[in-house]
Amino acid sequence: MAQTIVQLHRNPGTPWGFRLQGGRDFSSELSVKKIQPGSPAEGHLRPGDRIIGIGNAVTQSLTHMQANHLIASAGNAVQFTIIRGPSTDFSHIKPSGPVKFSPWKYSQQQQNHH
Repeated sequence: MAQTIVQLHRNPGTPWGFRLQGGRDFSSELSVKKIQPGSPAEGHLRPGDRIIGIGNAVTQSLTHMQANHLIASAGNAVQFTIIRGPSTDFSHIKPSGPVKFSPWKYSQQQQNHH
């Protein structure tokens, strides 16, 4: 898997705008759980991205709190080394024809049969 370097910059006092999950204490790799729309992380990080480096530190042996501390102490610019996760954004997918399933119709039929 290809590694990607991501640089984030923010205005002082602005949150980075992403939720971190995992760490050595959770027995899982550090990864991005969620991105806040309009944040410095939007467009650079995606949910599912594995974070394998923060600045010059390798994250493999870091606990969740150690990783959070590295990010917090980075100031207003932080560098991540990531392995891009699978895309979880399906908003661009549209039906190619008419949608035949109508949940409201199904629930009305169920109510009539009880």
